[in-house]
Amino acid sequence: MSTISPFAAGSYATNRNTSQLLALKGQLNDLSTQLSTGLKAQTYGGLGVGRATALGTQATISALSGYAAGITAAQTRTKVAVASLTQVVAIGTGTQTALANGLQSIPINTTTARTLATGNLQSALDTFNQSAGTDYVFGGRNGTTQPVVDANTIIDGLTNADGTTQAGLKGVITEQVKADLGTASNGRLTQTQPTSASVQVSEETNDATRGKFGFTLAGKPSATGTAISVGYTTSTPTSAASFTLGVASQPTAGDTISFALKLPDGTSTTVTLAAAATASADSTSAFKIGADVNATAANLSAALGNALQAAAGGALTASATARAAQNFFTGSASAGVTPQRVTFDAKKNPTGYTAGTPQNTVVWYQGEDGGTDPRASQTVQISATGTVQTGGRANEAAIRATLAGLATVAFGLPDSGSANAGTAYQAISDRAKPLLATADTSPGVQDIVTSLSLAATRLSDAATTNTAAQNTLQDTLEGVEQAPIQETVVKLLDIQNRLQASYQLTSTLSKLSLVNYLS
Repeated sequence: MSTISPFAAGSYATNRNTSQLLALKGQLNDLSTQLSTGLKAQTYGGLGVGRATALGTQATISALSGYAAGITAAQTRTKVAVASLTQVVAIGTGTQTALANGLQSIPINTTTARTLATGNLQSALDTFNQSAGTDYVFGGRNGTTQPVVDANTIIDGLTNADGTTQAGLKGVITEQVKADLGTASNGRLTQTQPTSASVQVSEETNDATRGKFGFTLAGKPSATGTAISVGYTTSTPTSAASFTLGVASQPTAGDTISFALKLPDGTSTTVTLAAAATASADSTSAFKIGADVNATAANLSAALGNALQAAAGGALTASATARAAQNFFTGSASAGVTPQRVTFDAKKNPTGYTAGTPQNTVVWYQGEDGGTDPRASQTVQISATGTVQTGGRANEAAIRATLAGLATVAFGLPDSGSANAGTAYQAISDRAKPLLATADTSPGVQDIVTSLSLAATRLSDAATTNTAAQNTLQDTLEGVEQAPIQETVVKLLDIQNRLQASYQLTSTLSKLSLVNYLS
């Protein structure tokens, strides 16, 4: 059985009064929260129409913060790279200067240049293992693997666990030089005296060796005067060239013999011998006119032998050293490239080249080598649409050339006291200078420094721009989310006063009765 609840005429007013009090209390709580937190609302929904602005602005600020973190890391990386490569440029130019100074000293000082180049090579190699934080700078996309094997291993090689050896830079150079010089140290030429009054020079007879290693004859020798005859046999694919010098009569002082020798790299060097009334036994440029044609021929043969060994110890050794150094620095583990090694037949004659293996040859570069632009191997996002490339690889062409130049000087120069040290020094200088020049010419290492320096400038500019944008957006966000303190305090006091008045009115009304009203 249902009942009808009692109804009083004042109940509506009472309920309305209560609702108003609760609303004021809610406003008071909201304003108190705004005052304590400084925020207009505790949820984005509470911001009303400002919600979309707040969400969009917050997302942009978060993106800018991410860009800032990437830019900071990239700036550190770029600074390290620029400093390291600037040192390499200084090393390359310093070695060139030392070479030039060495040529001016009397006697030629090969020891200083060689020692300096060795130290510079080690310093340059160490430079390429620099890191920015936990990432290596010169390993391309691979920042976790040390990009360059330690300098001692690169130079001297190492012994494997099974007792076999991995040839280092010096080992590869020594192998190439020995293969080019031959057992007589004269560029694999054969010198004989068919008769007591003649001298003959022949190329390497092994068809597989000739042209690939040592000297070949570039053509028929020329002779001034009429005393010395010249015979020449051209080469064929299956036979060696040769020339014969016959002393038919006594030459006149000043008569010369000249011929060119071709090197495996396609360059050539010229040997010139002059007849003289007196000449030292170790002369490489003159032969003494003897008592008769036989004595003169013997002197010519001795001088010719000296000249061939000097040419081999100079131009050929320099060429072999530079070629081997350049070959060594082509090695790249990730690209699967191992330096070429000399192959030998059963008689120990060098016959060609084959790729080494990681078990018998040190592969100096262990970083990433994708064949792409090295700068693109590391990219940092600086804005929604902008990127900056800050990558680098230790095996970039200009860097390899500079390292090969340092190695050519370090391991190609003879001892200062050796015979023909001046000739050898000049030959090494001629081979090393073009390689070392890549340090500070274009294209060269300096170009890499310039590229990375420009990247650093872009990073700095982007950081400044992003910071300004972030500050502006932060102001906008605060305008949407932040509660104005003074306005909030005023509203809070107003609500408190209204609420207090409502409480007082309600309390007074609650005390009214008919008796009080009639009285």
